[in-house]
Amino acid sequence: MEFFDIYEIEPSFSISESELKKKYLVLQKKFHPDRFAHSNNEQQKAALINSSLINDAYQVLKDDIKRAKYLLECNEIEITNHTNPEFLIKQMEYEEKIEDQSHNKSELASIQKELQEELGQYKINLEANFNKKDFERASKLINEFIFIDKLHLKIKEKINQLD
Repeated sequence: MEFFDIYEIEPSFSISESELKKKYLVLQKKFHPDRFAHSNNEQQKAALINSSLINDAYQVLKDDIKRAKYLLECNEIEITNHTNPEFLIKQMEYEEKIEDQSHNKSELASIQKELQEELGQYKINLEANFNKKDFERASKLINEFIFIDKLHLKIKEKINQLD
């Protein structure tokens, strides 16, 4: 669990984003390549590698989807592309709803709120499954979570275009 180790965080789906950010700033300050500008080439190279790894780890750990995928990868679980039929129907219904209301800002905002609540529920379910070490179930949930997240972003863009 290399990325979690870098930040001295227990591998988990649920992490403190503020704590992660604090640790990121401390590590970046300590290993930033500019601090090694007057060091030998080997130390400069090591600082660059460390800084890059710190950044990569931060980008993964701060994002719910990337963190979930990383946890699955660390536990040697492949993310399945199989989606249950009920969710496929739900997908189509959301897409249709969004298309039908594409020029109605208040309706889009209502759908966005609904999706935001659903994302919150997916986070709770993912956290519960990771805590139970039910990685197979988490793998199935992550695809649905990704789709709902994409829809949420799509609506946000549509609302911004209407402004």
